Amino acid sequence: MSKTVCNSVEFVFISEVVTMNPAQVPVLKDGKYWKAIHAVEKPVYRSNVTQSDAGAVNEETVSVKARRNSLAGLLIERCGFYTVLRMSTDEGIFYAGNLEYPCTLEYTSDKVFDSYSFKAVSPA
Repeated sequence: MSKTVCNSVEFVFISEVVTMNPAQVPVLKDGKYWKAIHAVEKPVYRSNVTQSDAGAVNEETVSVKARRNSLAGLLIERCGFYTVLRMSTDEGIFYAGNLEYPCTLEYTSDKVFDSYSFKAVSPA
């Protein structure tokens, strides 16, 4: 499954989440907030369910390309930390990653653009 997301992807670090309710909506610690990555191209969400010896596995990926900005420094500094993403489509808000299976980040940059690739793998 692939979805086209609005022009920003918001994230929080897993350490900023108190809990996630059964609908997987995160409750954040006091003073913590969603941080936005403003994309220059439409971010793309993909979900792929595959079978393994251990059972069905769901792999979610989110790709975002943004102009180089100060947020990049924050993400690079903490790129070893796990994240939860919040995204909007014309169908509503949805999340990628959770407390048990958070998103990991791969990041590349040049002098003009930052490319973010978030990935979460969980049982299907």
